[in-house]
Amino acid sequence: MRRRSTSGMGSAISGAVVLLALAACGGNDTAGAAIADTTVPTADTADTATPDVIPEPVEDTVVPTPDAGTPPADTNPSPADTNTAPDILLPAPQIGPPCSVAAMPGMTPTPGQTPWPAVMAGQLLKVNSLTSVIYEPSATQTPNAAWGVSKWWMLKGNDPWSEYPYWGNDYVMPDHVFEDDHLRWKCGYSYVVEIPEGYDPNQSYPVVIFLHGSADLDGETLNWYHNALRKSFHRPAADPYVYVAPIKLEIDWDAKKVQDVLEDVKANLPVNTDRIYLTGLSMGGRGTFIVAAELTDAFAAILPLSPHHAPYSYVPLAEKVAHLPTWLMHGVVDAISSFDMAVAMAAALTQAGATVEFHTLWGPWTAVGHWGWEHIYSDAAILEWILAWEKPSPP
Repeated sequence: MRRRSTSGMGSAISGAVVLLALAACGGNDTAGAAIADTTVPTADTADTATPDVIPEPVEDTVVPTPDAGTPPADTNPSPADTNTAPDILLPAPQIGPPCSVAAMPGMTPTPGQTPWPAVMAGQLLKVNSLTSVIYEPSATQTPNAAWGVSKWWMLKGNDPWSEYPYWGNDYVMPDHVFEDDHLRWKCGYSYVVEIPEGYDPNQSYPVVIFLHGSADLDGETLNWYHNALRKSFHRPAADPYVYVAPIKLEIDWDAKKVQDVLEDVKANLPVNTDRIYLTGLSMGGRGTFIVAAELTDAFAAILPLSPHHAPYSYVPLAEKVAHLPTWLMHGVVDAISSFDMAVAMAAALTQAGATVEFHTLWGPWTAVGHWGWEHIYSDAAILEWILAWEKPSPP
């Protein structure tokens, strides 16, 4: 990777950036603060922190599970949940799975199946063009039932396939009911796109992709991700980017699904393909490593925050992402995601020759746990460090 030539972080650029972000747990929308540096440990001191076996599953959310009971096996059909919203007249259930268009084989991109909403400057879009596509789960995907993940998307106010990008009091319930809705985690991602102010269709833009965290979600948590946390992202006035945030229903992020989201964005917006960035927190932090390791030519830099350690170690992915400038954050007193594994990853990246920044302090705290990501995303120095990188031009 090469660093963009600028006279300052806020200087004008000829291109624009698309940022895909992966989010995790809830928090408050507050102003950013500077982040303290730490010394990256050597590989020798961190080798013992790199488990090569699959750890016991750890629940990666502070949101209570709506259904504490044991979920049915994913292969068993379930009746339509017509009691989800008794105060709303629901349509007749659609028989069969909620998605039926087979994804293209391998890593061949699958195009969007429906047109996008109209694109206007400063607009927040909700895109469901890939939700009708069914994907074969990746070999490393852990079934939701293994972690006791509820069918949270079937509960009132939680359905992420709304046609509108609103949550909380402004949420608009979609008008579909699927008989086999427990299989919806196999479908393509619904996602949010924020178009920058002053958008010009004749100019190419960078992209930032954000991957959220957690396995069990609800409307309140989605509202935090897609409103409070999204609004905390630093957006340089002289370097606008497109913000993209998919919503997953499975435990780990799926690289093929993220690839199709990115290709769908590129088919509908002018994207600077040398400046696409990936970030995420908790399950989205580990997802940043997982997706970047599969899509090795897609991104210019990555920003993984508090990456979760389960259901398997992400440290073996270091060599596959070592070509990417990486700003890695993890709190020392994090009781949700393993700090030792993050230390091991920083050491492995350093040993592989990566450009890596490893930090453990941010915001107003003297010790940080599994929180405070809005302070990172709102910090101009951090976001502009990421945005300064671009993929090298072909010879």
